[in-house]
Amino acid sequence: MKKRTSTQFAIVSFTGDASLTYEDIKKANNGEIGFHFIIDPQGQILMGRHSSKVGAYSPEFDETSLGICVIGTRHEMEDAQSISLTLLLENLKTEFPEIESAKYIYQED
Repeated sequence: MKKRTSTQFAIVSFTGDASLTYEDIKKANNGEIGFHFIIDPQGQILMGRHSSKVGAYSPEFDETSLGICVIGTRHEMEDAQSISLTLLLENLKTEFPEIESAKYIYQED
């Protein structure tokens, strides 16, 4: 797996389906998770791909970003998910000060 050499963005995506689980995401991708982090409906932050590796979630940004997947939709995000997402983004900005911004990719919901 290729190592990421630049981290300009944090990409936040939503599954569009709150019933999905970490295992569902893993199974749908042949055991491989392209995101670096998954936030489940209880607000747990689960590890996907190691943060030093290139992701596989948005071809335009894979090589220059960290990917975060929130299970569910943007309009029905649980409070625990919102808090976890905020804390994760703050921690990533501290760990990777070169991050310019967070970009959101929404499923139609």
